[in-house]
Amino acid sequence: MRVDDIFQMVKRAIAAGRPAHGYLIVGPVRGVAMDLALRILQTLFCRAEDKPCGSCDGCRRVNEHIETDIHWIFPEKKSRIISADQIRDKLIHEVTQTAFAGGWKVGVLVGADRLNDASANAFLKTLEEPPEQTLFLLLSDTPQQILPTILSRCQRIDLAEVRELDEPWKSRVIETLASPLWGRPLENLAMSSVLFSVMTDIKDRAARLVADESKVDSKVDEDEDVFDAKVNARYRELRTDFLLTLMRWFRDLFVLRAGGDEALVYNRNRLQILKERADGLTLAKAIYNLKAIEELTWQMDKSLSEETVLAYAMDRLSHGVA
Repeated sequence: MRVDDIFQMVKRAIAAGRPAHGYLIVGPVRGVAMDLALRILQTLFCRAEDKPCGSCDGCRRVNEHIETDIHWIFPEKKSRIISADQIRDKLIHEVTQTAFAGGWKVGVLVGADRLNDASANAFLKTLEEPPEQTLFLLLSDTPQQILPTILSRCQRIDLAEVRELDEPWKSRVIETLASPLWGRPLENLAMSSVLFSVMTDIKDRAARLVADESKVDSKVDEDEDVFDAKVNARYRELRTDFLLTLMRWFRDLFVLRAGGDEALVYNRNRLQILKERADGLTLAKAIYNLKAIEELTWQMDKSLSEETVLAYAMDRLSHGVA
């Protein structure tokens, strides 16, 4: 379903007075997920009766993130966690008050996967029984990390957008994986070194992006901890795309080894190499590779040493090279 169709569906539910208590919007939180959330907010808070949505003061306040009845919750500090105190003080306390404009109140959780057990439990009862005319929008690109009790109480919206690692990193990762020089321990260590250099470049890029944004937003006077936290958050987004590139490569090997249709292969421009590699794998090894990449993703999310866990993963993987 297209984003426009999803938006119209939510808009009709709001107009009929029957929206869900909470919508889990799954997609890039700085991309289409945020775009859809803003469109929903404009629908709720638009004041224009004879102008297109987006032209009135209400819409401009939504876009500037300062609408009084919209309560934004972001991961905070170096831990990048949404804490129970945030949920209680900045969300629950606010939505239980009378709406400033006498209408809707909305809580927007940007990166809802960063709720921990304590904050999720603090949020749960309000999500189950929200005050009248209260709506929650939960944005996440990793919904598998959200507690099932939260997931079950939201209407999930999956936004179809293919995430890609930016260039030149994507080409460097694929060239590295496609090289015939892997298999023995020292060769695998060399592979991990090349891939870790890509991650280092990605981290540098994240710092430059945040620095550029800070220059544009001259109203914000950030301390070093806040800046570092923003860099880390941006880096995690880019790292997700890096790990997704790895996963797609080994998923392609699994598809071919399992006899799947070649049309299912993601890296079509490397099809011949992938077919040759798949022939050198057993199905058990192809499955194990996917589990190893999943474990690598989990370990990096736990803030373990990236260089160490990457080297460990590369040593365990089977590349199908004779």
